Amino acid sequence: MGQGAGIALHRILLLFSCLLLSACTQSGHDPTPTNVVAVTSATLAPTEIFRPTSTTKSSVTVTVAAFTPVPANTPWKFPSGLSIEEHPLATQPENEPLAILPLENLTQAQVLDKHKDLWESILSPYEYNHGGDLRAVRGDIKLEPVWGPMDHGILTAQVTRNGMIIFSTLIKPPGTLNPFRVLTVYDNHWVFEIAQEKEPIPPNTKQVDSFFAGEIFVDGQSINDLHGYEESFGFQTIHGRPFLFYKRNGKTGISFDGQEIDLGYDGVWHSGCCSGGALNPRTAQNIIGFFAWRAEHWFYTETGVFDQP
Repeated sequence: MGQGAGIALHRILLLFSCLLLSACTQSGHDPTPTNVVAVTSATLAPTEIFRPTSTTKSSVTVTVAAFTPVPANTPWKFPSGLSIEEHPLATQPENEPLAILPLENLTQAQVLDKHKDLWESILSPYEYNHGGDLRAVRGDIKLEPVWGPMDHGILTAQVTRNGMIIFSTLIKPPGTLNPFRVLTVYDNHWVFEIAQEKEPIPPNTKQVDSFFAGEIFVDGQSINDLHGYEESFGFQTIHGRPFLFYKRNGKTGISFDGQEIDLGYDGVWHSGCCSGGALNPRTAQNIIGFFAWRAEHWFYTETGVFDQP
């Protein structure tokens, strides 16, 4: 065969190969599909919306002194705009009905109603669990939590986006509490919080803040894993910025807008059921109030953005 004929044959074979590859791709046999939406681990494949932005901040620990009580009704103020007001209590609060005994020269009503106007702006009951079904809707996007299949005898909790699974994680649901606590969106991020069975509590434990373990996922990433938390719970937005409680090395603090504040609490009461629910944190759009303790000393603490509309 001559050299010209060989070159022509080579071109024909090359053209045939290109046409065959194009036909395979069009018939759905592309070996690298890009439209997979199911996620079977605790890592989210970014969706078209609610994708993390380049402005995401890493956690920064704010060093705070031992939180020596300040004069009554005087808040600690931080550069982030957050204020913290801590009220020492004479005894552990009663929960049936709720009763507290402040050590300051204040009545229960003066403590609980100081920021009365802020408590009127409630959080969405559809995104923060108050006994109903959770869902987060933004435009034509709807996020919902659902139960997934068993995996080696353990249930899975999933999040769907317009009916399609985008996230899945293993969960041991508590028997007396709805395990789906929060499903909400802020900026371009989505947040899913669950509560599940705690490991067996050691005997002779004097006080526990909850019989359930909390875990918060942001864009499908466990922040317990990300920041080395033993637990994370109580997510909400305050003045549009993310707020949550975290437990590390047995001590509970708070995180606001990416900054950790080590409050040094031995416990923050949360996820209480039935009559114990009276001591759970109470929440509104720009404020949260909660009961906590250090050693034998109890406190009622309110934190929020108090001086902005």
